[in-house]
Amino acid sequence: MDKIFPCAKFFADGRTGAGLVALLMQATIVLWPLAARWAAQAHERLRIERLLDELSESNLPAVDPYASAPRKKFRQLAL
Repeated sequence: MDKIFPCAKFFADGRTGAGLVALLMQATIVLWPLAARWAAQAHERLRIERLLDELSESNLPAVDPYASAPRKKFRQLAL
């Protein structure tokens, strides 16, 4: 669908500005392949970002080891 209607991909993603630019590019037959390529790259980038977000959320530690404050202050250790 990206190749036939590249502007639809941007509108579906909520990027109206990019959708309008792609629609103008699509209106000129010469720039249609560029719009299709741009939509395909944007879709691939969005897919990769979602996958990386999913992986980073699944690899979070259950407990943050740095969340608790140290038990003794430095001066107490130096005495």
